[in-house]
Amino acid sequence: MKELLEKTESLEEAVKELFGLNLEGRLCILTQEVMNDEVAKAYNQIGSLARLETYQKIVEDFKNRTGCYAVNHLHYDLGDILDIGCGSGLLSLALAEHTVGNIVGVDLSSDMINLANENLTRRSKERIEEIKLFWEKIPWYCKPGKAEHEKLERNPPLLNEVQFRAGSVYDLPEIVQDCSQINYVVCRNALHRFQNPKGAIQKMYRVVAPGGKIYIRDLRRDADWKTVIKRIGEERWKRPVLVKDYVGAMAAMLTVNEVHRLLGELGISDYQISDGSYKLRENRTTYGMKEYAGEVEYTCVICKPLVPIK
Repeated sequence: MKELLEKTESLEEAVKELFGLNLEGRLCILTQEVMNDEVAKAYNQIGSLARLETYQKIVEDFKNRTGCYAVNHLHYDLGDILDIGCGSGLLSLALAEHTVGNIVGVDLSSDMINLANENLTRRSKERIEEIKLFWEKIPWYCKPGKAEHEKLERNPPLLNEVQFRAGSVYDLPEIVQDCSQINYVVCRNALHRFQNPKGAIQKMYRVVAPGGKIYIRDLRRDADWKTVIKRIGEERWKRPVLVKDYVGAMAAMLTVNEVHRLLGELGISDYQISDGSYKLRENRTTYGMKEYAGEVEYTCVICKPLVPIK
């Protein structure tokens, strides 16, 4: 499959080769909006092995673009952050560790939600061990005692700050009706999965609080095809089912012009779209998969006004 796709000159040609379909505009080849079974497990493995730094960069980019700087300010109530299309929860966990908001991850796939809860439990146990290791380095006269250790075990890190819920983005108001203040919504590489992206954004916009922001990051269908091919990465090439999923997903991506038009149809005017280059406070050495974010992705930050538009 790799040799076949590397010879293609365009997304249209690749879609023809793999699916026997003609690509004219946006095409939802993947008729299910859900990732299950082998696909879910494989994406979780790739994320755990090669993308942990990417999730940290996404969180930093999210904070810089939205003004969400509630880090290490423990008395600041950030409210809830929704992670729409959270998958196996790796981005949700990164959000939890680098903000002080309560994270609610929502995904249609029950398999993904199960993986997300497994990752949450695993990461919580890791954090306990990291904290204990740090405590061992503290001078004896202020070292935490038995009571602090017992409290840590009773209240594991992250478990009270992160929760995952299975459900459709189109049912979002019902899924999060118990959330008192949703100040941020994050939707990363999920908008293209929705058969009705306009309806999906409409639901996100409905649940976010006045003055809140929606952060969308996704790939562009009109990105340079040769760069898109490079972005597949060796880990994904090892799993043909993911390569086919990747090409099928690319056919459903939106172009930036289509995003502009979609938001206009929704009557949303306060937003900013830019390329996918990460806004980071410092230069980082990149490990794992090369994402080519600046070349093939876009970011869109939507602001909901404090006063409803009449």
